[in-house]
Amino acid sequence: MGLMDFFGGGIVETIGKVADDLITSDEERAEKENEKLKTNLNHNLEMAKLGIEDKKLDYGLVENETNNITERWVSDNSGNFLTKSVRPLTLIYMIVILSIMAFMDGNIGEFKINQAYIQLFQGLAMTVFVAFFGGKTIERIKGKVKD
Repeated sequence: MGLMDFFGGGIVETIGKVADDLITSDEERAEKENEKLKTNLNHNLEMAKLGIEDKKLDYGLVENETNNITERWVSDNSGNFLTKSVRPLTLIYMIVILSIMAFMDGNIGEFKINQAYIQLFQGLAMTVFVAFFGGKTIERIKGKVKD
């Protein structure tokens, strides 16, 4: 009887258990697929939340930087001649020196401005226009300049 239980019931039960573990039904497959989708959606949702938080931090840093620049310009415009003139005089000096270097660099015999200087002048012009006109507009909106 012990031998019969071993070969008859024990092996069949063991093989059935192994087969049940290895073979999944359609319902089990669908359940596992739903779990995978749910996990993937939760991951995407968390990544989106992190992206939003990152954008909020970036916006806060940009806003803080803009406020600091405006405060510096306001403080530069209040005071004596020297404090009002430091930034404009520095800007004029840098543009004059850069212009002299651009026109004298390799212009013996034939006049030609190097392409690197053209790109540099374009970048500086954009920066100056955006900083000056954008800064003045922001100051006027905030009511710090009465021009």
